[in-house]
Amino acid sequence: MLERIWRESLKNYAVGLLVNLAAILAITYILSDDTSRFVLNWSGAALTLTTLRFAQFLHAARRYRQTHTFLLVDSFYLNLGLVCAGGFWAVLGWWGIDHYQGAQQFAIIVILAAMAGGATGTLSSLKIAGKAYILLLVLPACIRLLQTGIHSYLTLGVLGVIFAWVMMISHQNNYKLVRRSIGLALSNKGLLDEVSSMAEELKQENDTLEARVEERSKDLLRLAYYDELTGLLNRHGVFNLVKYFGITPGNVTVFLINLARFKQINDGMGHEAGDMVLRQVAQRLEALASQLNQDIFGNVDCQVGRWGGDEFIFYFSRLGDGALTPQEVGSLLKDEINQRMQVAGKTISVDVNIGAVSEQDCDNPNNLFLYADIAAGEARQSGHVVFFTPGMREQLRRKTTLAQDLRMAIGNGQLSIVTHNIVSAEDHSLASCEILSRWAHPELGDISPVEFIPVAEESGTIVELGDWVIHQAMAAQPQLERMAGKPVKVAVNVSLYQLLQEDFVDKLMLFTSGDFAPQNLIVELTESVFHEDEIALVKQALFKIKQLGVEIHIDDFGTGYSSFSRICELPIDAIKIDKAFIQSEDEKNIAIIEAVVFIARRLKIRVIAEGIESQDQAEKMRMLGVNELQGFFFGKPAALPSIQ
Repeated sequence: MLERIWRESLKNYAVGLLVNLAAILAITYILSDDTSRFVLNWSGAALTLTTLRFAQFLHAARRYRQTHTFLLVDSFYLNLGLVCAGGFWAVLGWWGIDHYQGAQQFAIIVILAAMAGGATGTLSSLKIAGKAYILLLVLPACIRLLQTGIHSYLTLGVLGVIFAWVMMISHQNNYKLVRRSIGLALSNKGLLDEVSSMAEELKQENDTLEARVEERSKDLLRLAYYDELTGLLNRHGVFNLVKYFGITPGNVTVFLINLARFKQINDGMGHEAGDMVLRQVAQRLEALASQLNQDIFGNVDCQVGRWGGDEFIFYFSRLGDGALTPQEVGSLLKDEINQRMQVAGKTISVDVNIGAVSEQDCDNPNNLFLYADIAAGEARQSGHVVFFTPGMREQLRRKTTLAQDLRMAIGNGQLSIVTHNIVSAEDHSLASCEILSRWAHPELGDISPVEFIPVAEESGTIVELGDWVIHQAMAAQPQLERMAGKPVKVAVNVSLYQLLQEDFVDKLMLFTSGDFAPQNLIVELTESVFHEDEIALVKQALFKIKQLGVEIHIDDFGTGYSSFSRICELPIDAIKIDKAFIQSEDEKNIAIIEAVVFIARRLKIRVIAEGIESQDQAEKMRMLGVNELQGFFFGKPAALPSIQ
């Protein structure tokens, strides 16, 4: 175990040295206009230490290649060098926070925070030295901020201490993950040796004609019941398994696992990369099934199959009262697959939608897989593991009806728009209008956007619906201006699926090529656009949209994937803080809003608070420095003729 951890440490140490060198050069350049000699002395000493650390690393790596053993003396010197490097950054944070102001001070904070965040991964194999390094990066600067006595700095200092605590937890979790992964690899080595030995014996037996015929029969059976790509049971094999073992009433649960956004991986990285993802997911499921069957849990029987495409089946049978519950198994499945994986030289994450059905909730054992599929459809909306309930059958029928009717509703006048005002925080004058869609179904009545927007995204109708809303917003904008007596911009919501369509930017360019000025349009995006797997395509699309003159806002900020480090890379004009932060009385949420406003102001990004329902909330947001407000206090969404 020590040798494997040592190898992992050496593998990541060079990366850490390069990051440290880049950070030293960057901060030296940023602080180069400082007249004091501290920066030059500090950078010279830091570069000298980095050189010594690199030399010690080369020496340790060479000795490991020769001996393949863990040497305590090499570990001591590498850890000592790491802690010394952390000490150098601690000195810079302590001295720099007090000495610099503005952008230089902000640069020190950002670099220290970024390095601390990265260290949770690159130094995950160093249990003590890694944590010491992270604390040396963050805490001295936080203490210095707290000593200033300035309110905004006190807030940043407190947030920094919280950040350090979170980084400690993250590092510890990563360390446990490294040890667990290495332990699993070592435990599987004996199994692999045994399999190799059995394969050799089988090869010898195949020297006879009878053995060759038998092997051919096995091949035919494998083709009939096993998936060629993953080696798992195929759909035929899963059905045969259930038929062979039967169903024990109340003890069987079937999980249907669907890989979210797998088509985007296939299209963006190629089918070979998609096959690699499927194989890795299959391997993880098999490893979990083996662990549940043979390790510490006991009293269960698990089988894995590939249902087809990007879907897998996990068959779980409880054989005793001491076994895990289906809910616990569902959580294990999601956690196992959600771990990042290496595919075609890139690190990606795969989200999953998991639907499950227990035998006691199924009116007919033959419907187990059908009901698991229905539950998986519900899981696509919640992101959680969803267990089938009888009411889901009616929900599925309703969703199917809505999906069929929505496409026709776009063209036959059932859809309409309402506007929701966004006002200035200072004088409550109209700043812009958000355009929202409404659906009056002729038979089912008014359908909430909370219900029909997810249906549109699942069925692909969201593109057509989004185009319709943009057209309606542009048509309504002149009337809004006349009613307001001043320039008014219109904001429309755009989904990630719509944004990533190849022709979306071209269509937007066409829409705004006539009398409508693109400067009067605002595109609102939820934080889902910051998901790591699509960020490159998102960047490309957003910069093209910005070149048209269209404003870009981030909606529901604080609830998803986004961070200021990511926002700095994108042409964002404003962020809308989610109403959950606005309506909470928790002082921590107020501190978060203060920090968001402070950083956004430095980045020249406007801040909009949504969910304002009272004068007190409006005044509090104004005092905190929020630029614009939106909420029922200023009026509910209204049809166009009723706009004031």
